[in-house]
Amino acid sequence: MESKPAQNIQDTFLNTVRKDKSPITIYLVSGVKLTGKIRSFDKYSVLLENNSQEQLIFKHAISTVVSGRAGAHLELRSDSRSSAGSHAPSSAPSSSPASNVPAASAPETVGAQASR
Repeated sequence: MESKPAQNIQDTFLNTVRKDKSPITIYLVSGVKLTGKIRSFDKYSVLLENNSQEQLIFKHAISTVVSGRAGAHLELRSDSRSSAGSHAPSSAPSSSPASNVPAASAPETVGAQASR
């Protein structure tokens, strides 16, 4: 039995790309695409840096995070040996993450149009 609590896959992924200073792309639920490197993150937000400019992004606005480094998700599987590890293959980034953005933002768009 492990005595330390398992780190969740989100924190593991964000911490890996932060430490490696890997370029990432963040797609917001609105469809906006942001690129840069993660400087920091916490429970509610991600601090993204691009061209010496920092952007604070609230996690509830994020749809998808894509690592520019191939194989970043493979490290997650080896790091997550708890029950979360069995879910790693299904949570690995898809081959076309941009196709997920419209589906995730569709309810937001419809709701925004309906309220006008």
